[in-house]
Amino acid sequence: MANQQTAMAAPASGRFVALKGHTCSVATTGKYALYTKPKTMKGARLVASKEKMSQFGRYTRSDANFYATRIMNRPNRGSTYFFQAYGYRVMTNGDIYYRVVSMNKKYRGYVYGGKTLGQFSKGIVAAQTTRRVSQYNFANGPVGIVTPGILWNVVPYTQYPTKKLGQMADTPITTLPHLAKFKIKRAAQRVREGDQYYLVVSEDNHHLKGWVNRQYIVSYNEVLGNFGVDQD
Repeated sequence: MANQQTAMAAPASGRFVALKGHTCSVATTGKYALYTKPKTMKGARLVASKEKMSQFGRYTRSDANFYATRIMNRPNRGSTYFFQAYGYRVMTNGDIYYRVVSMNKKYRGYVYGGKTLGQFSKGIVAAQTTRRVSQYNFANGPVGIVTPGILWNVVPYTQYPTKKLGQMADTPITTLPHLAKFKIKRAAQRVREGDQYYLVVSEDNHHLKGWVNRQYIVSYNEVLGNFGVDQD
């Protein structure tokens, strides 16, 4: 949040306040559980225990190695269990409960976040979900996407919401055109899994733009060759 302020400077009515323009990716600490309402409010029900919230927030070298060899995460691990904070309630005692949702949309609720707006603490901490990659393949030439590459609106599960824009298939029915031509604009690496994604933009009349896992990006000449297109 741009300007940090004590919770007592905000309306201490328990009403929901949206973090307009200041949504933030966060990681869970496991110190506090997730509830349907702030825990002190009548009718609050448990969504995720402290133990589960701890699992969501941990990602070790062993977890990264597991992902690298299987291209899947262990249960309750990975970028899908980062959360997005998008609102809060301030209680009469100054406690702030943040409204959060997991990147995979499976968990949504309130978690205790301390007494100072903009300083995520206690149950959640601000998280860096990606890092910039300065050097990458095919920086100058046109590229294409090969099966089963997926085009995403963001680096998947590092921002909310994550949406699949299309997927390449070898069959005649595909949600991405087989001969779609792209240029790479930049690259990013997911902090937890360590895999890289390229932001690609159409260089033809398909008007596509999104993020694709690096392993499904090839030179455009290779795409043409795969479909028997004369390159002369």
